[in-house]
Amino acid sequence: MKDMNIKITEDKDEIINLGQQIAADNPERYSDAMINRLWEKYADCFPGKDVFYANVYSAIYCQTMYGTSFPEYTYYRFAARTHEQKKQYITWYSRYAYMTFLNCVKDLHLLDNKYEAYTFLKPYYKRDAMLLSGEGDYPAFCKFAAKHKSIFVKPVNLELAEGVHRLDITDGTDLYRIFQFLLAEARNLTSFEIKRPILHQLILEEVIVPSQAISQFNPTEMSLLRVTTVAVNGRIHFFYPCFRMMCGDGKTQQGEVYSMDALIDAETGIVTTGGMNGVAGETEYHPVSGVKIKGFAMPEWYALKKMLTDAANQLPSLRYIGWDVVHTDKGWLIIEGNTNGEFFFQLCLNHGVKDEFEKLIGFQFNMPPGLRWDKILQEPEEDKK
Repeated sequence: MKDMNIKITEDKDEIINLGQQIAADNPERYSDAMINRLWEKYADCFPGKDVFYANVYSAIYCQTMYGTSFPEYTYYRFAARTHEQKKQYITWYSRYAYMTFLNCVKDLHLLDNKYEAYTFLKPYYKRDAMLLSGEGDYPAFCKFAAKHKSIFVKPVNLELAEGVHRLDITDGTDLYRIFQFLLAEARNLTSFEIKRPILHQLILEEVIVPSQAISQFNPTEMSLLRVTTVAVNGRIHFFYPCFRMMCGDGKTQQGEVYSMDALIDAETGIVTTGGMNGVAGETEYHPVSGVKIKGFAMPEWYALKKMLTDAANQLPSLRYIGWDVVHTDKGWLIIEGNTNGEFFFQLCLNHGVKDEFEKLIGFQFNMPPGLRWDKILQEPEEDKK
């Protein structure tokens, strides 16, 4: 991207024009193909393409100035924020300033590699899993498929649910054909979002069945919790845990567009807000089930905190972890841990947490006003090798 300072402004038309100019100056980053992908993913959020394009260019300005992703620009309602308010948000890019302070880069693989994480923290995963990386894994795949008729397939080191899907095996299924299909899927993995090299391996997991307490909100999709642990001076802090509820039908409507978040009190496990969505706003009742959200008490909350405290203490070089967890009939289990988890709970707070988080961890990062995030801060070097 071209080297330049960017003007600080709160004028909406000027922001759109500046964003359009940034996109025009940097076609390799803001290509028509990239913008079309955004339209395909978020079209339901906008009444038409004119509104969409205005928001895209505003989002490009905010990405350049504040480090936001496109979903964050929408969810955090940046169109209505002042410059000072925007600076308080920890965003997609700015989080790396804190992650590289809190987490040892050479140890990121312990969680970034999903199979390595599963192996290291297996007692907390409470389910079967196997690594699929080549032809030699066929016998193990046959045994796994004989035991589990429903399998969750994930790329071993991608994020944002890229390449994740469910595989159901029925009587008469040609296992070798399915196995070859999965190998081809691994070979062809690509990502527009993730900067680290793709390992071209898959992790196959036993499907998780949430408890009735969790599944009552939406029986067709698995809702989960994001519980962030921050280790400071030997103590594990739980920083704004959230209930991430899915609101789609599990088939045609899936992903972050069809989700909402609610804050959970870290001490008691009680949900303290309604369901929040950056587009639809706050709702008191889940749109699929009609179950009331605020006031819901998470089951076995203290057992969850103990489990995550124990897990976090086994990773002393990773002091910030965003854990995805779910409650099942086996108790709480870890879905995965994220070494660079987003601060999306700011949506529920309706304000940024920069000052509060910096006070907790004893570290400040201040970018000179008007300079570009992509020039000042990049992802950790090991992620780019």
